Amino acid sequence: MYWNSKDMSVFLEQQEYIDTAVVPLLLVDGQASKLKQNASSVEFIMALTAFIENQFKGRVVLIPPVTYTQRTNREQLGTEWDEMLKEAGFKHLFFISSDMRWGTESSSLDVIYTPSIPLEHMDKKLRQSVLDDQLRQIIPVFAKRWANSTK
Repeated sequence: MYWNSKDMSVFLEQQEYIDTAVVPLLLVDGQASKLKQNASSVEFIMALTAFIENQFKGRVVLIPPVTYTQRTNREQLGTEWDEMLKEAGFKHLFFISSDMRWGTESSSLDVIYTPSIPLEHMDKKLRQSVLDDQLRQIIPVFAKRWANSTK
């Protein structure tokens, strides 16, 4: 499900089943030397989170991406999004980023880090295979968190 009026109507009606928000965290870096690499990372995370949404349709809502810069206070950003999404009724929050700093800096968010894989020169079949591989690595993280909440 996506963050649009039609899907949010379904979410509100079936909140007990649609309990998970997937949030892409996207670093936007304006340094000329990092523009292409940064754009490639954004492309990868957006493709991966859309693929996750498709695989778990009926269980997750793909939230619009949260963009930030190098200067963003990550702790504050994390706290605000965590609180807002829980207030909206989501029981599980999966923040996904290819920015390693989410794992190395202090943050209240439990971010799923996945290294960025450049997709721009891949044909459709290879791109699908890469996304399948990444999803196979993420599924156990989702399953573990979902299972821990039922205990």
